[in-house]
Amino acid sequence: MLLEKIKTPGLAHLSYLVGSGGKAAVIDPRRDCNIYVEKARAAGLKITHIFETHRNEDLVSGAPILAELTGAVVLHGPNPEKPITYAQTTHENDCFAIGQLEIRVLETPGHTDDHISFVLFDSAYPEQAVGVFTGDALFVGDVGRTDFYPNRRKEVAGLLYDSLQKILALGDQALIYPAHGAG
Repeated sequence: MLLEKIKTPGLAHLSYLVGSGGKAAVIDPRRDCNIYVEKARAAGLKITHIFETHRNEDLVSGAPILAELTGAVVLHGPNPEKPITYAQTTHENDCFAIGQLEIRVLETPGHTDDHISFVLFDSAYPEQAVGVFTGDALFVGDVGRTDFYPNRRKEVAGLLYDSLQKILALGDQALIYPAHGAG
């Protein structure tokens, strides 16, 4: 199994390349997509899936570029503020096989209405999640912003709280892989 964090210089943006059994997925790709193609190729993997946790305002998604380079399908959550024309919509409990890995969708609105997290399972440990890609819902030591919707403050804070309960329910063994690190 391959799981590699890729940091975008200057933004503290984190994306991930995960792979197994000849297949790979990228979570929250940056615009400079050659790094994913090169790393996947070096590991003998073909990128088949691109997952976006949400529509980011602080960076431009590399998903359409990476899809063009690889032929991979792009998956994005429901309820985007603006249509995501380059992606297919995915929903809670949708599952995607990446070799011995399984990625399950967890709808986690609050930071944005379209926010989703991706729960990582490994067939060697099938009972519990081994990790979760939390996007901007949960960071190490902090939670996502909810001030993007000033007229809905209480509602979106409640949505994020409920989403965090879903992530916490995955258990302490699930490692957190956020979309941002220290700036």
